[in-house]
Amino acid sequence: MYLLDTNVISEIRRGRKANHGVLRFMDQAPNSAYIPVQVLGEMRQGIENLQHRGDLTQARRLEEWFQAVQREFSQRILEFDASCALR
Repeated sequence: MYLLDTNVISEIRRGRKANHGVLRFMDQAPNSAYIPVQVLGEMRQGIENLQHRGDLTQARRLEEWFQAVQREFSQRILEFDASCALR
């Protein structure tokens, strides 16, 4: 099992411009890669920042990507609570 952070998820979004090592890794371990729920929060924050700045076109693009990430990782999103933090 691998835990991905926001930077890795964002790198994947770059498509052919993405780091080849990241793309190769994701091809080799697609079902063993997980994301913590915090990644979703960071993604949502980025979208909302774009909306507040008035960049609605880019915000819509990122919203579509955000929805795709949620679908792709729907069974591989790890929750985090106070008990986890204390461990």
